[in-house]
Amino acid sequence: MVGDQDIGVIEALPVAEPARVMEGAVPLPQGRTAREVTATLRQRMEVGDSRAACQLAREVEFCADSEAASLRMGTIADRLKAEAAAGAVILNKNDVLQTMADLARVRSEYCTGMPPVTPGETVNLWRQAALQGDLPSMLRYGTGLAFRPDSLLDTLDELKVYRREGVDMTKRVAQSGSVEAAIALARAYAPRHTGPDRTPLLRQAVKRDAAQSLAYYLFAQDLLPMATSSRVTALALQTETRGLQLMMAPDEVREGEQRYKDLQRASMPQPAADFDLMAQDERDMYQPVPGTGLCERSTAAAGR
Repeated sequence: MVGDQDIGVIEALPVAEPARVMEGAVPLPQGRTAREVTATLRQRMEVGDSRAACQLAREVEFCADSEAASLRMGTIADRLKAEAAAGAVILNKNDVLQTMADLARVRSEYCTGMPPVTPGETVNLWRQAALQGDLPSMLRYGTGLAFRPDSLLDTLDELKVYRREGVDMTKRVAQSGSVEAAIALARAYAPRHTGPDRTPLLRQAVKRDAAQSLAYYLFAQDLLPMATSSRVTALALQTETRGLQLMMAPDEVREGEQRYKDLQRASMPQPAADFDLMAQDERDMYQPVPGTGLCERSTAAAGR
């Protein structure tokens, strides 16, 4: 578990209000190489462009994983060759192998020249974008998805800061209408696991609170019909909610329902909050270059 000790050289900063979609926003840059694109993105980030800050974090993270992705694609290709040699029938084998080879080559060429980056530097890029009010970045950082599970010991200072800021960021995204954020908070606050634990760092950053969990479960049920995509069906969400209620005393249920009404009153839904981070991560695994669709969603900070 992340401790509450001195956070060292990193200071906790106030979070900007979630950014809103703006018509006529300047498109995010695209180029032949990540080095070319990130130079432009850094310039735009320095003048307060939250979308550029989000895309910069995506580009750096994408290329930091470039070598591993190429190896993964090579492993799949080798496995297909071995299965074919053993007599297995593989439909479109040559097409698959060629696609894997092309993806690995293009991805490697795109990321050529990018400087090495530490796990902590990648986390801090997501944090900077989140602090500028970019909704996808706020959710990635707030839920702990900006941290790589295989390098947590390399980000101890960043984890201390995350524990101070992450929950509030996730709540802001939920308030903006993100069912993904609401479900993450509902599962995090639950006294015992009520659903898949996809954001374990967020769960460690909160104090167990059944009433708060119920409030976010009920709020998520409100948001689910408006979401264009969700990993959770209405039936699954109702099942998790009912399972939680069966653990609760009547007064806890009443408290949760009251907090749910408070969430409804404070809600400020906006189209930019409707996205699926994990689906984007899955697409990135098999893309030659990172797309801009996720970070195109938000621009200028909302009024306070």
